[in-house]
Amino acid sequence: MANTIIPGDHLIVKKRAFGEINRGDLIVFAYPRDPSIHFLSRVIGLPRESIEIRGQLVYVNGSELPEQRVTVKPDNLTEVGMLEELSTEGTGPYRVFYVSREGGVEVGVSPDLDRGLFGTKGPFQIPDNEYYVMGDNRDNSEDSRYKGPVPRSLVFGKPTMIYWSAGRDKTGNVTVRWDRIFIRTRNQ
Repeated sequence: MANTIIPGDHLIVKKRAFGEINRGDLIVFAYPRDPSIHFLSRVIGLPRESIEIRGQLVYVNGSELPEQRVTVKPDNLTEVGMLEELSTEGTGPYRVFYVSREGGVEVGVSPDLDRGLFGTKGPFQIPDNEYYVMGDNRDNSEDSRYKGPVPRSLVFGKPTMIYWSAGRDKTGNVTVRWDRIFIRTRNQ
């Protein structure tokens, strides 16, 4: 989920009565094959919608989904686990991150993406009571493109805020990331 959430971020998650799930929400959900494992992803598609992924663009019911697409350097995390940003295009309520393209070829994109049956080879109809989710670090996210939509019954809650963030500096010492504390997570 970098750069929205990075290693060392600790989240406040609103559980149980978290209300309606909307497009753009971050959700925490149980992995269907092992409910003891929880994932964090962004809701892209809602029940009964059609979704299709064409390159870096997402189409919902045939219309392009407005997103800020940020190009980042390939394999280049900063010392705090952030992706190094190069440029931004598009508009939308949240930011998604793609590895830079060299010579028109996408770098870092999983070669297995073509195996996906969930909107990568044509429109996919999202079933009732299920949500299509994607990670914000799009080139490094095994999400609904691979695993299919998430049933509402497996949604654990919605993160609302980063309440603490710490990591290790170059010398291995733990440092507090004061600039990330008390950041709201809805539309970063």
